[in-house]
Amino acid sequence: MINFNGYITEEIEKRGVTEVAILALDADEGTAADIISNVCEFNDVKCTLIHTNKAFLADSDVELRKVEIHNIDGEGKLISLDIDNTIIFVRAGAVGTLVGQALVSSLQTAGFFLINDLESMLLCNNKMATSIALQRNNVQIPKTAILNNEESIDLAVKSVGGKYPLIIKTLTGTQGIGVSKVESYDSLISVCQSLWKFEAQLLLQEYLEMKSDIRTLVINGHIMASAERKQTKKSKDFRKNVHRGAEAIPYKLSEEEVEVILNAARATGAYYCGVDHTVVNGEIYVVEVNGSPGAKSHFMGYDLETNKPTKPLTAEKAIDLMIKHILEPYNRKTWFRQEAGYIETVHIEGYKLPIRAKFDTGNGTDASMLHVDKVEVKNNKVYWEKNGQKFVNKYLGKSVGVRGPNNKIERAKVELTVKFNGRSYNAFIGLTVEDSASEMLVNRELMTLMRIAINPSLRFGISDWTRKNDETDV
Repeated sequence: MINFNGYITEEIEKRGVTEVAILALDADEGTAADIISNVCEFNDVKCTLIHTNKAFLADSDVELRKVEIHNIDGEGKLISLDIDNTIIFVRAGAVGTLVGQALVSSLQTAGFFLINDLESMLLCNNKMATSIALQRNNVQIPKTAILNNEESIDLAVKSVGGKYPLIIKTLTGTQGIGVSKVESYDSLISVCQSLWKFEAQLLLQEYLEMKSDIRTLVINGHIMASAERKQTKKSKDFRKNVHRGAEAIPYKLSEEEVEVILNAARATGAYYCGVDHTVVNGEIYVVEVNGSPGAKSHFMGYDLETNKPTKPLTAEKAIDLMIKHILEPYNRKTWFRQEAGYIETVHIEGYKLPIRAKFDTGNGTDASMLHVDKVEVKNNKVYWEKNGQKFVNKYLGKSVGVRGPNNKIERAKVELTVKFNGRSYNAFIGLTVEDSASEMLVNRELMTLMRIAINPSLRFGISDWTRKNDETDV
């Protein structure tokens, strides 16, 4: 396993995507991977399928922003992926094993853009975790309870309403697999005992008399496509999955449905997901959120800006719309899973002392600010001093800070290596000798490179405590 705690140099320049990789347990995970691959080929984007039960990381050069993955097909094939130019799709089976999770986590840590990241995939794969996240965000779901053992059954039945039929689900499972409908207490006991024999983890849900359910594809906080799934007259299966014989037709969502669906997608943290909901007696219930939705339906397409219906789409057209959206750099976002305090300790390469820095989310200037004792620009170079140490850097122009409505402060801009949380980042720094309430202000661009979210009530959440530079320091 690669150690990513070493030296990483982050490039500030963002480049276009040239490759897509699909992480799947094997080649038999369904048609979605095939469709993604075909659509990528149509758009002149290289696409590679990686089998997580066979592949392994063997080498990397994180300074050059590349990672090598060996044995991607079980036959020794090696690929080299550029961190900045590769999008990685994570299918549900890829996170079904600890080995697969380790591979996804390593690629995520290296800095790849994943659809979806490990945390949101694990949440979507666990129906109980999804239920809790949805309820926490005021999204209505069927009444749900966990089934730990036989002693928990009576209380679970009572908590979901006490009326039969009821639904039993395994905590993991897709395409309707692991879902059972029980008509009586005796049937419930029998099914639970049978599943527990195979160490299945179970939850119990109230049964909703659904005429249909609706699968909506959501990408980057926008409605992309929606389809209503109904069982055909020939099918007697209560499940509405296309894999179970249901037919899918384009569906126009109401404004209320759009709001509920987007809330559900946000609750999981997934960049791309399929939200399944139903309407019973005028009430909207979210049944499931799938982190790697299949693509066998005929959809109603939606305008990604307005969330309004446009025209029907085939599965291939829906995936093509998704790929084109992701290929635009401004549609790709960085996940911020690690929490930092608003005050943290950083180090600057070559400077001996730790620096107490304020992570300023309101700072949108093109460079972070560092308070120094002296600064002079001469012959396209910046000569500066701090605490008796002297430095010379290439002059990169002026960074303009704003203090108050009419007070603009010009700072000499240089590029320095900032070390934080075990990694190093090439960052633009504006040097100032003006009075400042902080020794250093970290701007939004550098925080984005660091992939951190700021907790405004926390100080030194990641780094060691550092004393104030002086009484004016935050």
